[in-house]
Amino acid sequence: MTNKKVAVLDITSDVITLVMQDKKFADSFAFHASANYSGYQDGEFLDKSELIGAVESLIESCTKTAFAEPEEIMVGVPAEFTSVFCKEIVKNFGAVRTVTEKDVDEIIAGEPPEAELKTVISASPVWFTLDSGNAEIVPVGKQTAKLTCQMSYVFCVNSFIALFDKISEMTGVRFEYAPAMLAEVMYIVPEEARDTGVLLVDAGYMSTGVAYAYGDGMLGQTSFSLGRGHLAGDLMFVDKMPFENAAAVVDKLNFNLHPTGGEKYFVSVGGESFDYDIVHTNDVCSARVEQIAEEIVVAAASFLFRLPSDYKIMLTGSCFQGIPGAKDIVRRVTGHETEIVGPVLKPFDKPRFASLAGLIGVQRKNLEKAEREKFGFIYKLKEKLFRRTNR
Repeated sequence: MTNKKVAVLDITSDVITLVMQDKKFADSFAFHASANYSGYQDGEFLDKSELIGAVESLIESCTKTAFAEPEEIMVGVPAEFTSVFCKEIVKNFGAVRTVTEKDVDEIIAGEPPEAELKTVISASPVWFTLDSGNAEIVPVGKQTAKLTCQMSYVFCVNSFIALFDKISEMTGVRFEYAPAMLAEVMYIVPEEARDTGVLLVDAGYMSTGVAYAYGDGMLGQTSFSLGRGHLAGDLMFVDKMPFENAAAVVDKLNFNLHPTGGEKYFVSVGGESFDYDIVHTNDVCSARVEQIAEEIVVAAASFLFRLPSDYKIMLTGSCFQGIPGAKDIVRRVTGHETEIVGPVLKPFDKPRFASLAGLIGVQRKNLEKAEREKFGFIYKLKEKLFRRTNR
């Protein structure tokens, strides 16, 4: 097979998704499929053999269905396996002059820091500071004798890389690694929100990632093992529901309902109908949502820097998707303006696809960069016309 393409592998705490995109046409996908698996918790995969089998099966299915094997797969590393370290990089010019794109590129390409049992998989500038003390997201074209950059480095634990390098060898497909939260920061969070700072919360099925996004990077990132599955788990524990019933009830949740006459949630499982009291069910599940909101506050307070008192929260991921009133509970508990955001990329235009859509955006940018380098002047001119500029 010579028709090789590139793909992204999104790894959430309950589902693995492989998407092959076309090198020539943006938003064109030759293959996409998902596989359920046991997931991860507290920085550990619960069943590594199952994980390996799921990834192998997706790659095999992709090759057979699309009649093309992936040439390279970008693996999105979840927040539970990554950490962020920020460092100032100073470039002295010796005299006042205009900052060029080459100056910025040299700072970004500098030697990354090292950490025990971890590897840097991303380096991105958060902001630049000029002699005047002014902070700039885009310093190109500004006058200064010294350029100081706040660089954000994302580390991945080596055990994650070793595991997926093993899968790469088994499948014969080259892997590269990208931080899933940073992909969301760059391609899900609106640019104007990043430029003022925003707390991005990807609340998933069993895990929640929290990152403070600013400019084109992350100043801090952490995670905790709570999510939508814990709502179902509470119903199983409190009301002795079978898991399938509990999961179906969670899909029906509406915290905006305030019934007084014994109204019910009705679900159908295995061809049989069940009903559950709305007031009681909402009380059980809202308590868990409140706990998740409290953990978001704790996560934000754990960063080594002080967040603005009026920081905004942007929620994405599968946890609160389709649950009216959930974001209002988060807003009430945290005391911060809260908004649910999701991708605009079809067919992945739901909050639960945030990391997947972000990774597709990262890979698409890489493909366009490779195309520019291949064809030279025309693409360089196009980049200058469409690159990010100061507002």
